[in-house]
Amino acid sequence: MKILVLRGGALGDFLLTLPAVAGLREKWPEAEIELVVGKRFGELVVGEGAIQAVRPIDQPGLASFYARGGKLEAEWADYFTEFDLTISYLFDPDEIFFTNWKRAGGTGEFISHDPRNPQEAAWKHFAQPMQKLGANVGDPRRLLGEKLRGVPKIVRAKPSWVIHAGSGGSTKNWPIPCWVKEMEVLAHKHDFAVTWLAGEAEMSLASELPKTWKSGDHSCVQNLTLPEVFHQLQSSDLYLGQDSGISHLAGWSGAKCGILFGPTDPAVWSPRGDQVKCWSRGGRWPEPGEWSKWVEAFLKG
Repeated sequence: MKILVLRGGALGDFLLTLPAVAGLREKWPEAEIELVVGKRFGELVVGEGAIQAVRPIDQPGLASFYARGGKLEAEWADYFTEFDLTISYLFDPDEIFFTNWKRAGGTGEFISHDPRNPQEAAWKHFAQPMQKLGANVGDPRRLLGEKLRGVPKIVRAKPSWVIHAGSGGSTKNWPIPCWVKEMEVLAHKHDFAVTWLAGEAEMSLASELPKTWKSGDHSCVQNLTLPEVFHQLQSSDLYLGQDSGISHLAGWSGAKCGILFGPTDPAVWSPRGDQVKCWSRGGRWPEPGEWSKWVEAFLKG
């Protein structure tokens, strides 16, 4: 049995699809499962007993399958003949991709699922194809790749808090000065070391943080690889973040997570995880002191 899953989108979209992929792994434990996804995501899931291989979705040639009646890239056409089951989360309302997949000689069963506009928890929406296959939603942590396994946790002298105060969309970001003010309130009651995470979307973070929050016990780290970020999250005593791919990674890592939701709905977009709790007030951001009070209660609870 050989299975292919095609999934576009950012890190959070990918991680919210893993419960479905884990369901495939649990139903067919001996199957070879390959993914066509963002290139960096393979570092998270490729390994024995997890995912066998990942092809970048932006690899040249795949674009020919989005055009009606065009010349199809031979390498991709050959690739699609290798699988017994293909599940596509690509937006394909006119079935152009499916038609080209079939024209290229794609083999086995093909299931297409529209990833847009979930009306329930997104991970449940993405797992709907499992019903057609007689499979259940699986445990996404069984898909931890080789680069994430067996790495010792980072040991720090003080409790480790990791914060990602960013996301891929600016409307989902609470201003950094608001984060700092709330952290100052919490620092009066707790002794902790903060690691601020910054990626390409948060390049200005280091310049926005006061010196006291990026020196001494505290630090700001930028442009880590996804396995390095995972290691930071897994080693933390507390993760605080927003509606972002990194927050989904934190939930997947098993970290204790407090997630701040502003305009988006946690009923749909909350990360999965046994230790994930979300703050939300119907689309508004916290009033001064409200976030620190919630975090304080979360820590006690």
